[in-house]
Amino acid sequence: MQRIHVIADHNAISSQACTYAEYRLFSALTRHSLKFRRARVLLRPTKDCGAFARVTCAVSVALDPSGSVRVRVTGPHVYAAINRAIERLGCAVDEHTEQRRSS
Repeated sequence: MQRIHVIADHNAISSQACTYAEYRLFSALTRHSLKFRRARVLLRPTKDCGAFARVTCAVSVALDPSGSVRVRVTGPHVYAAINRAIERLGCAVDEHTEQRRSS
C-alpha cells in the first residue's frame, strides 16, 4: 500500500502548503513510475534572526521492493522548499535507478 505522510507544525505551515507538498510528491513519484511503500515529507521552519524566515523540506521515500531515497533542502519560503526538494528527488531517483541497472 502506498502512503504519503506530510508532517508539519500547523501553526507555522499552512494546510494548503501541506496539501501542495503531498500533491507534488505524488505527481513526481508517478511521473518516474516509481513503486514505493511509503513516503514522508517533513516541513519545518528555521529560525533566522528570531523570525521564521526559511523553511526546510525533507523527503524520504521507501522504495518497493527495497531501498530508499532521501533529500533535504532549505528555501526562502515553504513553496520554494517543496519545489526544490521535488526537483532533487527526481535527480536522486534517476541516480538510484541507474545504480540498480548497472548492478
